[in-house]
Amino acid sequence: MNYEELDRLLFEWTALEAKLKDNDLSDDIIKSRILSNPSSVDRRSVRQHPHEAPAPSAAITHPPIYHYTLEGDRLRLHVTGEIFAISRHTRFVKMLKHTHDLFEMNYVYSGTFYQEIEGERFELNEGDLIILNKNVEHSIEKCGENDILINFLAKNEFFDNAFIYNILGDHILGKTIASIIADASREKNFLLFHTSDNWQIRQTIQNLLCESFGSKKTNQEIIKSYMTILFSRLLESDSYEMFLNKAGRTSTIPVIEIMAYINEHYLNATLEQTAKHFRYSAEHLGRIIKNVTGKNFSALVLEQKFMHAALQLKLTDRTVEQISKEIGYNNLSFFYKKFYSFYGVTPMEYRRSAMTDGRR
Repeated sequence: MNYEELDRLLFEWTALEAKLKDNDLSDDIIKSRILSNPSSVDRRSVRQHPHEAPAPSAAITHPPIYHYTLEGDRLRLHVTGEIFAISRHTRFVKMLKHTHDLFEMNYVYSGTFYQEIEGERFELNEGDLIILNKNVEHSIEKCGENDILINFLAKNEFFDNAFIYNILGDHILGKTIASIIADASREKNFLLFHTSDNWQIRQTIQNLLCESFGSKKTNQEIIKSYMTILFSRLLESDSYEMFLNKAGRTSTIPVIEIMAYINEHYLNATLEQTAKHFRYSAEHLGRIIKNVTGKNFSALVLEQKFMHAALQLKLTDRTVEQISKEIGYNNLSFFYKKFYSFYGVTPMEYRRSAMTDGRR
């Protein structure tokens, strides 16, 4: 498949979209259709052709590789079988507020989308790319004929340790993406990249889509290679926003430099040392950090230490004692207590859960 064929495929209406075009469905009807008869498909492929026929009575807003459950009053998305799935968003119908239990990335291939994320409304234009942490609540408004959104979904096991360590690296942007991929942060973080002027990112995504949609059997190693290139290009980008909590975002210097410094030196950093490095008073730096992250310096450093510990438990075979000492806790009982306060499980329970997820 070449780029021209890809464009034709992505812009072509499905039979479902033709039916939805002149209908304005209520939220209750959309929810009932979303929850109706989830597909029992259980494949390990990495593709979902945009025009692949849905299962009988499949929900109207997603292909059969997805299914949703209702947890309380909140919709939650799951992928059936696949460790990595790519699909095109269904036009002419809204997607209600929902969360997911896996890595999600959305790319605006064409047009404009209005998406609500954690209560804030965003206008996303061609070339915008969002990486969402697990449990981030979001919805998408009804879109039009020329609005093409590509959804990427991946389970933890798709990204191996080499990808997380070697590709994402140690700077703040890479670490933030790593924490989202490895589920090592409880924060509802998300990243928004503006890539409309970056032809290399556009071309990489086109190649990825051609590989995914252009043949019946997709080579997963090729997909992983394109994803490696994509993330490498994103890490070179200087046009992005980090949403660290509901109220705080940053895309400018010196805040990014401050956060990067904390990410690099959190094992032994103090507020006074950090303030001296940036030629601020400790009080002023503390206010900057609080405004951006909603946390004080010590809480932010503590969070970084235990995020590091969680990644080590998930991705290495180092002992709990070794990890505890690395982040400055010689008292193992105190480390266990603090870890439990962050993750709701003991370090060994967290490791066993990570191993179980990796075998699925």
